[in-house]
Amino acid sequence: MQKTPIQIRFNDIDMLGHVNNVMFGHYCDVARKDFFLNSTNYAPDYFKDDKILILVHTEYDYMMSCFLTDTLFVETGIEKKGERSLHFVQEIVDEKGTVRVRSRSVMSTFDKSTGKSFPLPHEWFS
Repeated sequence: MQKTPIQIRFNDIDMLGHVNNVMFGHYCDVARKDFFLNSTNYAPDYFKDDKILILVHTEYDYMMSCFLTDTLFVETGIEKKGERSLHFVQEIVDEKGTVRVRSRSVMSTFDKSTGKSFPLPHEWFS
């Protein structure tokens, strides 16, 4: 599991003093990028490369509220590799390891020139 520290910003907080639920998607995006940079050979240039991975599904389970003063991390791992997709599990945890939010997401291959998926290259994740 790749562990990414998260900086909670004042703008992330809602009127009740909680981290707004929409922010957890941003935190997971930051952690997926960190995962690709540190745990794979996949380093796309989304503006130049025709063959990329795109996010096609997300789901979140909210177990506990998060607050501005919390110390949070996102732990990211691959739950399953499909022929054309990667299935992620991500847990947003505090400094004690307590799971606050669990996310599952799927990224699919996408060829911008054809608009279709393609087989996941083994060299991206070897």
